[in-house]
Amino acid sequence: MTDEEKLKAQQLEFIKKLQAIGSDLWGGAAGASSGTEAEGGAEQASHPDQPSENGKQSLPKKNKVQTRPEIGIENLWMTADETIDWTDALAYERPNDGLTAPGLWQYYHRMAEKVLSGDIQAYAEVLRKMNPLGDLTGYADGLTMRAPDAERLEGQFTCRADYLEKNGTEYLAAMGLRIARDLLACLPVSEVGVTAYNDGELVMDVTYPREALRHINFQYTDPEKLAIRCGGIFRTGEGD
Repeated sequence: MTDEEKLKAQQLEFIKKLQAIGSDLWGGAAGASSGTEAEGGAEQASHPDQPSENGKQSLPKKNKVQTRPEIGIENLWMTADETIDWTDALAYERPNDGLTAPGLWQYYHRMAEKVLSGDIQAYAEVLRKMNPLGDLTGYADGLTMRAPDAERLEGQFTCRADYLEKNGTEYLAAMGLRIARDLLACLPVSEVGVTAYNDGELVMDVTYPREALRHINFQYTDPEKLAIRCGGIFRTGEGD
């Protein structure tokens, strides 16, 4: 055998050894099929924090967090309390909505017959218990509510001077509509009257019928125009 043939034989033997080493390390012959590459790609996708081929860290993408806008005068009326279904409360001893706490439902169940019969004493008790206007105290210097009869609730508030000075009728209408929605959600009356006072002077008087609010998309409602459609009167000195 010539020297050249011996060299070729040695090179061939060396290549075979490299292939054997590759087979031991990777579980297959060198130049394995794309199935292994696909598996490796899937694993890399499931560990995005591992370094990529160019040495840079591949960071996971953050999901965008949807947050509700902060409540203020400009959107105060868009949200309201959940409506109490007094008919269901009368019919069922335990909550059937999957949301109401059992103890609170028991209270609804106990009061439902009187509420549905229009007992204004029961109305007054429910208003004290539920305090539907409690989350509006930061927007007024005083808030009261009453049930003059079985078909009507009334809410009254004393204006905060800073809100009234800055927002005028926008503030009054926003408060009026939110008060009406919360009271209508609490008790099965036909209408809610809302009055507002500033320094002892009446600055808003409006009655919201339940039917007038039934099919409104409050996300796109102008509370001032709605109040006027409901016969509302504003007396703020701004061209009234």
